[in-house]
Amino acid sequence: MKKLLIFTLIIGLLYLLATSFIDLEPSINPNFEIKGIDISHHNRIDDWGKVNDHSKFCIIKATEGASFKDPRFNLYWSEAKQNKITRAAYHFFSPGVSAEKQFQNFKSRVTLETGDLPPVLDVERKECDMNEVNKWLELAEAHYNVKPIVYSDHFFFKALMEGKVDRKYPLWLFVDKRYHVRPSYDNYDCLFWQYSQTGKVEGVSGHVDLDMFMGDSADFEKLKLR
Repeated sequence: MKKLLIFTLIIGLLYLLATSFIDLEPSINPNFEIKGIDISHHNRIDDWGKVNDHSKFCIIKATEGASFKDPRFNLYWSEAKQNKITRAAYHFFSPGVSAEKQFQNFKSRVTLETGDLPPVLDVERKECDMNEVNKWLELAEAHYNVKPIVYSDHFFFKALMEGKVDRKYPLWLFVDKRYHVRPSYDNYDCLFWQYSQTGKVEGVSGHVDLDMFMGDSADFEKLKLR
């Protein structure tokens, strides 16, 4: 995924120093055993079998804005299923484009099946209209009959999105594990933690984003579409 704007890091450091909204952790919680990756056309998968040894799930970029379709989505979407990796699809939200046009782009590309994870909306741009973000989420919920998940940087969400995005939608948040903290919110359900954007996984060329499901295997099974 695209790197967030540097000002979010500054905001994050200020919050980290001045507040206690994050639960301090000396290391990644060993009880969080369900690990995964998220990818786009920027990543190259060399061996899905080796990826499967590390990753129980894979979140794949499908679309962006009103018209961009990730050129490797169809391939990765089918290969993940063939290799028995639980899959999810995400849309990168663009500012200045209506939610309707953006969701139409996503819907035209993504058909979810039994065993897939809910759709994901990636929000990283400070210019994004949160009313339009909520519209996209509502459209996705109505179409797929499941609550979509919102992705963002933890500090970006805290500074610019908290209280503006409907609290009924669960979160997937990034905060680097080297800070020894994990995302935590009183009023939102944080399901996924992206703990590195420079990870290494056998079977993937170069760096890849690393993720963890913040629950147990029973919770993970409940999240899957039926």
